[in-house]
Amino acid sequence: MTMTRSRMAPALLFLAVSLGACDGDLLDVKPVDEISEDIAIVDARSAQAALVGAYSALQGGSYYGGAYVMWSETLTDNVEHTGTFDSYADADLVFLRPDMGGITGMWTVLYDGINRVNLLIQKVPAITSIDAADADAILGQAYALRALHYFNLVRAWGDVPLVLAPPATLDEAALVSRSTTAQVYTQIASDLGQAASLLSGLDNSSRTFVTPGFVTALQARIALYQGDWAGAVARARALQATGEYSLAGSYGQLFTAGGDPTSEDIFRVAFTATDYNNLGYYYQYDGRFEIGATQEAYDLFDPADDRFAVNFNGVRSDGIQVVKFPTTIGGEDLHVIRYADVLLILAEALAEQDGAANLSEAVDQINAIRARSGMAGYVYGVDLTTQQEVLDAVFLERRMELAFEGEYWFDLVRTGRAATAIGANFDAHEALWPIPVSELDVAPNLTQNPGY
Repeated sequence: MTMTRSRMAPALLFLAVSLGACDGDLLDVKPVDEISEDIAIVDARSAQAALVGAYSALQGGSYYGGAYVMWSETLTDNVEHTGTFDSYADADLVFLRPDMGGITGMWTVLYDGINRVNLLIQKVPAITSIDAADADAILGQAYALRALHYFNLVRAWGDVPLVLAPPATLDEAALVSRSTTAQVYTQIASDLGQAASLLSGLDNSSRTFVTPGFVTALQARIALYQGDWAGAVARARALQATGEYSLAGSYGQLFTAGGDPTSEDIFRVAFTATDYNNLGYYYQYDGRFEIGATQEAYDLFDPADDRFAVNFNGVRSDGIQVVKFPTTIGGEDLHVIRYADVLLILAEALAEQDGAANLSEAVDQINAIRARSGMAGYVYGVDLTTQQEVLDAVFLERRMELAFEGEYWFDLVRTGRAATAIGANFDAHEALWPIPVSELDVAPNLTQNPGY
């Protein structure tokens, strides 16, 4: 399993190892270490294959295929440890250390993903035999994926190394240092701007490849994290204006064993029984039941709420299983971002700007999501009367709507609610995770986050 594997080589040193990919299916192609980058991406065929490899990085057991989603949830009051893995036991206690294999694994897989797209960004412009539109599409997706990776790094670790090209040597890779959070967000904005321009001629029909709609949705999420309320509203409204997304007819349609597409999907990581995720296996009684829902999370939901039955099925003395990811086989797709999240981003950004019109519209967005789950809406001015009450309602709806999808820990931290929600186990410095000691050992210019 992911959390007990042997110690991996330092991630930043992987950046100097060229990765290539053979042509094939999205879920089957795995980049091969030690292939010379000079022969890996040389024409349209090899560029497309390398792009497939860039997407496969998202499936990693330490990324969307497992730990980045589940381990971060275990840090919160949504999830508790019910199994035997020390990494999840430590997460349950919010006991974070630089030598934790789980943290090293997440750091490593993120920089591996960055390396894959950096090779594309470096090599594709030099290919003379590729159609210009195809080159733009490949590069646009690569820039968007790099932005996603860096967003997932910066919200977990804060200041992180900005590596924008494959280092030529191991010595060069070892010279990396941390860029400020502001610098990382500036690069993310630049990458998403590039992606938006390069992908402008594409439609939004795909749900498992980067589209212009995904770029806009990620821009909205990032604006929210930066406190750019007007920017978040503008991006969310731009996505709404496309008319191409809407809430799925029922909550359960979003979480099917086959990953069936819905109108709510914006970007999902695709999995199969062969290229699987660990989510259902870790959460369910028929799997290894490594983690389960807390009683607090279970009690949040009215049994009449459609989300209750989708999330939970069974309460035993040893814990509460989560069935939102409905099989232990792991073939379900995982949402990176979906339309309900964008509506809640819009609601929060409106509420943060205060004013009766903004607060009333924010409540309308919450109510759209509640209505889909069969729950009564709030009446602004009656049930919710102040800005703080509306913000609290948005936060609660995010916790329920996106439960177990890997967002709750980051919502707690960015809104300053972590200490209250988690209690005595949480220390302020743990809002940021420790830089893996394996990186500090080989990169002398790296520094540790305070408190570790």
